[in-house]
Amino acid sequence: MKLRNIIYSLLAGAILFASTGCKKLLEEQPRTFFAPTFFTTNDGLQGGIAGIYSSFRGQWATQIFTQLFSSGTDESLKGAAADVQHWFTYNNPVIKSNTNDYAGFWNTLFIDINTANGVLQYGADADIPAATKTQLLAQAKFLRGFCYFYLVTTFGQVPLHTNFNTSASTADAPASLADLYTQIIKDLTESAADLPNIPAANTGKPATKPTALFLLAKTYLWRGWSSAAQPTDFQQAYTISKGIIDNKATYNLDLIPYFGNVFREGQEYSKEVLMVIDHTKDQKYGQNSAPGSGAANGQENKSNFFWRPNYPTVNANYPASGGASVCVRDINNGRPFQRIRPNTKYIIDVAFANRATDARYEGTFQTVFLSNSTQMSVRGSTGVTTPRGTLINGVDTAIWIVDRVVTPAERAAFKGVIFEPEHLAGSTVKWSPSYFPNVRKFNDSTRGDLNDYSDRPYILFRFPEVYLIAAEAAFKGGATMQDAANMINVLRSRAAQKENQTPAEYATALAAQQITAGQVTLDFILDERSRELFAEDCRWWDLSRTKKLVERVQLYNSEGSAGVQPFNMLRPIPQQQIDLVTQGPPFPQNPGYF
Repeated sequence: MKLRNIIYSLLAGAILFASTGCKKLLEEQPRTFFAPTFFTTNDGLQGGIAGIYSSFRGQWATQIFTQLFSSGTDESLKGAAADVQHWFTYNNPVIKSNTNDYAGFWNTLFIDINTANGVLQYGADADIPAATKTQLLAQAKFLRGFCYFYLVTTFGQVPLHTNFNTSASTADAPASLADLYTQIIKDLTESAADLPNIPAANTGKPATKPTALFLLAKTYLWRGWSSAAQPTDFQQAYTISKGIIDNKATYNLDLIPYFGNVFREGQEYSKEVLMVIDHTKDQKYGQNSAPGSGAANGQENKSNFFWRPNYPTVNANYPASGGASVCVRDINNGRPFQRIRPNTKYIIDVAFANRATDARYEGTFQTVFLSNSTQMSVRGSTGVTTPRGTLINGVDTAIWIVDRVVTPAERAAFKGVIFEPEHLAGSTVKWSPSYFPNVRKFNDSTRGDLNDYSDRPYILFRFPEVYLIAAEAAFKGGATMQDAANMINVLRSRAAQKENQTPAEYATALAAQQITAGQVTLDFILDERSRELFAEDCRWWDLSRTKKLVERVQLYNSEGSAGVQPFNMLRPIPQQQIDLVTQGPPFPQNPGYF
């Protein structure tokens, strides 16, 4: 959500400042410093909502969050510079001593819930126009439902608080899953009734009616898989998803015709996007470090760094030593953090195996790095000389990360350096924790300094996932298998469109992309989610929801296969929370993490 004036940012900052002492939250202070009467004012309501949206910047697209929620799946492996490595390997003895890894996520969401509670509890008495009040209360309901959705799907049973906390307490206890899901569904249902069909002008992509319906459908899907399941959950998930699709014109939603354009810079507010987390370089609003400083700040969007290989260290004689780097670090190619990398075997052999007729591999991964001997290399100027010839800057490919084994003749004729998938027989110069395809979805060429963070909005929810929710719900009995296939085929038809394709080539690809009802399995749906949503920070949740985490990590992920256990389908309750409950029954840790 765009913060449109200074007071939004100041109030957001005040709310976030209140969280800095949250390590002893239960025994020292209430969840915010604001008195209840503050939420009866226009500034209080607007600032409370803006503060919640602003807090999400400290989670999604940040370094620790990305590794905590994208590691240890079938899609990903450790990068050479991963810094929370125990979640990649499921080193459970280390995990058990680091359960506070998730304390920041836990604390942020509970602070946000308390802020939403204040808006809802006291906002009804605010002396502001009724229509404005209705919209702000609807936003608060959505945001409370949003926060509880992520808490429940991450930790399972958590405390349920729907009243504004104005006094310190050292007592707390988890609620039942049934009660938690009931509250989430209530909040999202009520917010969907009042939120607008489309965002107001100049507000970016905050929650709207279809956003609330999207999360409501996903909540029914999650509950249907859980021990709190109700008989109609999958049917509800399908019906709500189908309703969003059928009314996409009303909601100004649609698929962009070519997958490769979905994440191009400037498309963050397109018809395909349901919700974003906005970012800015303006230090008044964004809680950012100064541009050009290279400093770190927990609020900044660094998604453009995490999946990036160490391309500046590939020398002219690679894999032998010696010679200048065939590429230097520049704005377009970005800062190579190497925190996380694609799981070679899974993406090449399974998820993106059908690369010939599916554009989503090339739309997801950057596999070519052009020669640049300096940061400001002029196209056509002379680059580095390798044993196979002299590279031309901006013209010749210096690094090519291929999806197959090349022939000796191909390698000899290629002036640059070729990397092959490490799991394929016959590969020589291999993908590795340092050298792998870059995830191009988060590229940002507008940064002023090559080490700068990104100010691109982070896309949180996309319209294509509505089709995937509907397909999964149909597969689970909410509709027919043919309905599931129909939903998947919509996305696969879009994926058949490639750049520079002739009509005949498109027709061939389109036919090849279609599936039948008999081909729909849970594994196929999960593979389809990878093709569509790779690196969009939802994979661990997908495997947790569908109870496929252990099976698929053991099948595809050599790093995590020995350590992963069924209890890893929930994350541990932060020890900080457990230690702070000193009154009444002890707060329980999730099974397996004792």
